[in-house]
Amino acid sequence: MELYRSAQSKAKSNQPQHFYYSRTKLIIGTVIWVVATAFFGYLAFAARDKGAAVLAIAGLILFGCLVMLVNCIKPMGRLDQPGLTIGYDGIHFADGVHIAWEHIEENTYLDQSYMGIPIGKFVVIKTTLKKPKGKQFRVAALDMSSDEYLATCDRYSQR
Repeated sequence: MELYRSAQSKAKSNQPQHFYYSRTKLIIGTVIWVVATAFFGYLAFAARDKGAAVLAIAGLILFGCLVMLVNCIKPMGRLDQPGLTIGYDGIHFADGVHIAWEHIEENTYLDQSYMGIPIGKFVVIKTTLKKPKGKQFRVAALDMSSDEYLATCDRYSQR
């Protein structure tokens, strides 16, 4: 038995669901990576006379921190654009990739942690297409949970 829903409610439920970047998560990530970059920058500066191997390792760690800092700052300019859109036609990613439901073989939400410390959150999709064979998209900064993502995918893929 279907419950009564107004035409406006039905129209709204047929619209694709957009997931946006969380301003709070991006600001916290930026602060963490600024502090880490400053700390490892200081260590790299202090290690400049310790030898080439130590300096190279410190430089690689500093470079990794800078990459993570840029990855936190870059989405801040796109807070009004969805990072992920799920609709009846499939999943749209912020980088322009669209994968239709009929081409999705496996759809997984990975929440990785090490001893309780969150390491990464990813959506991993394997497809039947030649290109892309798979898509891995980092969703740690998106304003969504794993349960919300999987429930939304179930709702839209059943049609």
